[in-house]
Amino acid sequence: MSLIPGTAVGIRTANCVVLASEKRVSYGGFVISKHAKKVYPITSRSGVAFAGLMGDIGYLTRILKLEAKYYELQHGREIRTRGLAKVLSIVLYSYKLFPMFTEVIVGGYDEEGPSLFILDPVGSIIEERYAALGSGAQIALGYIEPRYREDLSVEEAEKMAVEAIKTVIERDVLSGDGVDLITFTKEGYTTKEYIFKTA
Repeated sequence: MSLIPGTAVGIRTANCVVLASEKRVSYGGFVISKHAKKVYPITSRSGVAFAGLMGDIGYLTRILKLEAKYYELQHGREIRTRGLAKVLSIVLYSYKLFPMFTEVIVGGYDEEGPSLFILDPVGSIIEERYAALGSGAQIALGYIEPRYREDLSVEEAEKMAVEAIKTVIERDVLSGDGVDLITFTKEGYTTKEYIFKTA
């Protein structure tokens, strides 16, 4: 089981990339917030999903948005998803002596088509068709793996991501309270939010 609190999921199909994360922030056995956002668009074509500490998540998101805008000003076009993952890898590696307490999924749909990458706290990059990170990763992967197909529709991929995190929430106390979801297609991206009632 990962020491990184929270759960993030990414699914790449032939038509889309879906990134999702739950909304709970916990510390020392207490729930600090039920409304945290851990999924962000960085450009109109790519975004990130996190598991980990909110301070690190906020810092890395700001750095990525700045780097993406700098690239766009320099080159006259948005950075591709693969390039964004490489930039994040360099940032994370620069903190290798005191690593960020976070794991990241980078995904998007650009000129190269749909792509999905996972990064550990020191910047290692792995390209995947689907991924789950954080304290609920094993449970989420157990849900996704037998159901995954390359030809899933956008709606099916979104439902799979939400159901995977719902399954985690039932069993992982560090994950909970809802799901933020962002879907990238060739038309751009859409965001959705799901709030789960707790007893």
